[in-house]
Amino acid sequence: MKNLFLLVSSLLLITSCVKEDIKPQQPLSPQPIVTGNPIGDTNINMKNTTWVITKVLNTSFNQEFRSDTLVFLTNNTYTFNGSLSFYHLYQNNLGFTLTLNDTPWGYLSGTVYDYNLTQGLIENCQFKDYFTNQNSVKIWMVRQ
Repeated sequence: MKNLFLLVSSLLLITSCVKEDIKPQQPLSPQPIVTGNPIGDTNINMKNTTWVITKVLNTSFNQEFRSDTLVFLTNNTYTFNGSLSFYHLYQNNLGFTLTLNDTPWGYLSGTVYDYNLTQGLIENCQFKDYFTNQNSVKIWMVRQ
């Protein structure tokens, strides 16, 4: 009886196995690698725009209501209340990184989004000290 059971089990096991033919998948076409390029390669830029800083919140939670004027002259130069300096606007995976040199709060870097730039309104944007990566200020500004 035991031999019969083993024989029937073996036959069922052998006949129940079916090998499927593997069909190779066609290779995917190559895709371009997207990296953080300077803003000059996109439609969004700050060149020839004027922005006014309306409020600043520092890390001590002290608010400063201001009316500082930033005039972006080219793709890398701007004036802060008339003083010429440099800035960089690079695309990142969240939006854009805006780096402002020579501000009253030091060299600042923060993430802004394309809708901030197209709508002309940056609110509560966290900027960090460029060299230490420590939180520095939150800035509110509007495009004129």
